[in-house]
Amino acid sequence: MMGKKREPRKTANRMRFWRSPLLPGILFMDGSCRDVVFSRHSHETYAFGVVEEGALGFRYRGRDFVATPGTVNLAVPGEIHDGRGASGEGWRYRMAYVDVAEMLRVTTGLREGEGPPFIAPGVLADAELARFFRGFHESLRTGGLDGLSASTAWTLFACHLLRRHGERTGERPSPLPSVGRVRSFLEENMDRNVSLEELASLVSASPWHLLRAFRRETGLPPHAYQIQLRIREAQRKLLAGTAPVQVAAEVGFADQSHLTRWFRRIVGTTPAAFLRDTGPARGTGPFPADDGPRTRSEGAPSPRRGVALEPSSESAGEEG
Repeated sequence: MMGKKREPRKTANRMRFWRSPLLPGILFMDGSCRDVVFSRHSHETYAFGVVEEGALGFRYRGRDFVATPGTVNLAVPGEIHDGRGASGEGWRYRMAYVDVAEMLRVTTGLREGEGPPFIAPGVLADAELARFFRGFHESLRTGGLDGLSASTAWTLFACHLLRRHGERTGERPSPLPSVGRVRSFLEENMDRNVSLEELASLVSASPWHLLRAFRRETGLPPHAYQIQLRIREAQRKLLAGTAPVQVAAEVGFADQSHLTRWFRRIVGTTPAAFLRDTGPARGTGPFPADDGPRTRSEGAPSPRRGVALEPSSESAGEEG
């Protein structure tokens, strides 16, 4: 008697954010996405990750990228990008969102010139660095690292990333004063409903000229930029333990459902789930690994053994 044909395992839609008291400047995430589509947005933080199953596609800095297992995907602060599945199975991945101040601190002495570290591509074909990140992420998540080993692993990852793939940013065009004033106004009045005409009158420009200049400089139209500001502030308030219904009112959304719709489109989960996972009493790991099987060949270390604290010297980029 022939058995039933086994159906391939389908990726579920779930994203779980968490923090470690060992590395307070980083927000971590484990996610699986079947049919999630992220709206265009940017981060205030650096975003580093690895795909474990499937493929993640996104447009970033004018190019289309696909992240697959064995690569490192990333976004630097302020760069607009989106996100979607690049295969029929969706994707499963791990991420770390790193404060700019933390990135500056850990890479002091490696950077040339001023300003935060810069890496141009959205996907790096660096299987060794991807394995290292995955092992570090998993060991921290399951409680396999102490304070010294956690900070050592994070420092090694950041420094090897920059030595192998970092670039000099060079001189960037000065921002238009009019756009800067509008951005500041939106930041100070994110909870207000404002019109394009009001913003244009603020800088004595026509709505059309302001819209073109704003999109050219920020990558987003003013209304989408305001939504992004609200979501960033909502994340900060949720991390502090504020209830979603209160957050919605404080950052300018019509109600909690309005907040939830936009939060899903940009963050990938609901405000309630984000609060549950990352609130002051939670989100510090370790917790059980229950989001699918992992193979040792993908670099998942045993929590008791910890993570290897040095990528191999053959490709460590010592001369780069």
